[in-house]
Amino acid sequence: MKEGSPWIPFRHRIFRGLWFAAAVVNLAIWMQTVGAAWIMTTLSSSPLMVSLVQTAMTLPVFLFGLPGGVIADLVDRRRWLIVTQATMFGAAAVLCLLAYSGELGAWTLLLLTFVLGTGSALGMSAWMVTIVDVLPRSEVPAAVSLNGIATNAARALGPAIAGVLIAYWNAASVFLVIALCMTAVILFILTLKSSRQAHDLPPETFSGGMRSGLRYIRHSSVLFNALKQVFVFTSCASALWALMPLVAKDELGMDAGGYGLLMAFMGGGAVLAALNLTKLYRRFTLRTLIASGAIAFAAATLAAALTHNRYVVCAMLIFAGMGWMAVNATISTVVQTYAANWVRARVASVYLLMLMGAMALGGALWGALAEYIGLNSALIISAATILLGLLITRNGTIELGNEADFAEAQQTDKLVLARDVSHSDGPVSVEISYRVNDAERDIFVRTAYAVGQSRRRNGAQNWRLYRDLSEKNLYVERFIVESWLEYLRQRARVTKADESRENSLQRFRCDTLATRRYIYQAPSVNDQ
Repeated sequence: MKEGSPWIPFRHRIFRGLWFAAAVVNLAIWMQTVGAAWIMTTLSSSPLMVSLVQTAMTLPVFLFGLPGGVIADLVDRRRWLIVTQATMFGAAAVLCLLAYSGELGAWTLLLLTFVLGTGSALGMSAWMVTIVDVLPRSEVPAAVSLNGIATNAARALGPAIAGVLIAYWNAASVFLVIALCMTAVILFILTLKSSRQAHDLPPETFSGGMRSGLRYIRHSSVLFNALKQVFVFTSCASALWALMPLVAKDELGMDAGGYGLLMAFMGGGAVLAALNLTKLYRRFTLRTLIASGAIAFAAATLAAALTHNRYVVCAMLIFAGMGWMAVNATISTVVQTYAANWVRARVASVYLLMLMGAMALGGALWGALAEYIGLNSALIISAATILLGLLITRNGTIELGNEADFAEAQQTDKLVLARDVSHSDGPVSVEISYRVNDAERDIFVRTAYAVGQSRRRNGAQNWRLYRDLSEKNLYVERFIVESWLEYLRQRARVTKADESRENSLQRFRCDTLATRRYIYQAPSVNDQ
């Protein structure tokens, strides 16, 4: 395979199996989203009820995406995937039975769509991380493009299949096919080996894992900017996704098959973009790709509002799919190449939370706005807000990570303790002294603050750099970690990039003043 081809990861057998399984899950999700949305148009004429289908499918990511990521980082991902896919199977099976018996109502459809979406939300980050875990990090951009191809091929095929099943069979058949898809995926997962790795330290608690994941993102400017970008763009652009059934039915006079065709054109455009993204990363900056994608999506949204010509709308939806892929696949690649191994599923879950949470929130808001001011006016406002969002996020730094950003460093310095320390002891205060001449002061301070950011990202609290008032050139770095166990975890989380930054400070360290570590001493009972 040629260099830059998105198909390079297919050389790995396990990746191929996981990729196809994830593609089947995506197919089921899009069949549910599109099929349920169209079925809702037959149960209710309210634009709000139709748009709430998207909300019911994506809101669970906002509610359960981060917990799902924490769990995926802490437990055997194989078992966790079985649980989540079984939940999706159960919801699809109940929907099939209710639709077949004629007992399916609008609110029941929303509730069970929410349950199916919950299973999807809890398993999304596990899928996302499991797929790229079997690859060298250098192949992750290509893998993300391949995942984009699978997602958008599913986005193209899912609506088409759902539309054909509803038009030529019945609503129950859509849910039956979804249940069969989930059965096949569960059988495949059962063939995988356990993914849980042995660790020297006890696993984090659920609440502790959630806090450490959010702290990691908070102290990574690249990840924070990437997540802000995806939320702003998606919340503005979600109008086209949420209101597409009404565009097809009311503006273009199409049936369920026609709606599926519109979605297929958008998915096809996304696949075209995914096939070329790895090449575009070498030719253009990430910011240029994101801006171009947002403008293309805004133009397509405007076309859907202003023209009633099916051919024009279909053509513009190809550009919409390309734009959607250019923005969100680029952000996904940043997220998966920049996060350290120990927190990758949690970072992925927050990315999905931002993406799908914005879809859920946008679906409800744009649906309510369309009901109040009209479909076309809502789409025009959506196009305008997409462009406004570009201005808001234009200054954020977004870049791809490399191996040093995620690969764990080997600990070379040994801890020498005067007494035994239990894991629960703490807080721990760490103090490191440096001697810096005036000529190198600015370089030292910049480097020290970069090290401080990585220390906070890995678990430190209250990090500060102090200048000694009695000695002109003496500086002290001081930070606190909540317990001895958390300090050991912080040391284990150091990546090669973190280590490189810390090594650049070594020449400033005082030879006479070694690193000092202090444990909080609680008062004895007699002292209280």
